[in-house]
Amino acid sequence: MPTPLRTAPRVVFVCTHNSARAHLAAALWKRHSTVPAASAGTQPASRVHPRAVATARKHGLSLALARTSHIDETLRPDDLVIAVCDNAHEQLGPKVPDRLHWSVPDPTRTGTGDAFADAFADALSDLADRVDRLAPAVRPPGGSDD
Repeated sequence: MPTPLRTAPRVVFVCTHNSARAHLAAALWKRHSTVPAASAGTQPASRVHPRAVATARKHGLSLALARTSHIDETLRPDDLVIAVCDNAHEQLGPKVPDRLHWSVPDPTRTGTGDAFADAFADALSDLADRVDRLAPAVRPPGGSDD
């Protein structure tokens, strides 16, 4: 297990439309860490993508209460921001200079049919691997190592 590298009161996952990747990442994070998590978008869609909800459910995660939100309505001081897509990373620019960047392909852009379903499963798998590695290294403020 890695040594804690960072303290954060909350982790905020950001993708462009806040309809799939950021919500999936936040749900995974909540399963692996006591540090709270949220999600936001730089250009939020009107709703969470139904395939993201179905993929989460299939893997024992719930997005039933998930709603899209804009980064400006979500971000608080000292949050650890993780951009889960290239566009959001670029759009955040100097507004959020201290952030992590995970380049996770957008499953909503894949098409239809089996490839579409596979894209959501692939995104979830990619995010799960990254969350599994990062979660042990982030602790809430006021931990014993402060």
